[in-house]
Amino acid sequence: MKNRRGVFEYLLGGSTDTTLLDIRVLDEVTKRSVYETQSRKAAANKVSNCPHCVLGHDATKDKIWPLSDMDADHVSAWSKGGGTHIKNCQLLCKTHHRAKGKR
Repeated sequence: MKNRRGVFEYLLGGSTDTTLLDIRVLDEVTKRSVYETQSRKAAANKVSNCPHCVLGHDATKDKIWPLSDMDADHVSAWSKGGGTHIKNCQLLCKTHHRAKGKR
């Protein structure tokens, strides 16, 4: 049992460190809320709702992506201690999210 980590360790190992229970996946309610806010601001500014597209290629600088073509992203990487909460969430087009990795 020594090599077990995360929730298993917390529940069965008697740990009181709740950071072991930190969840990596952003929930649907958070995603939709961030998407709506981000898209509304982008449309008002006539730019893409993907923050990376705004900086990138001209073809997508003003594209408003549908939610189905976007992925929720931790602004500060989860693997580097970024929390899973609305203040650390942004939506990126799938291409930019996959290219970002753990940066």
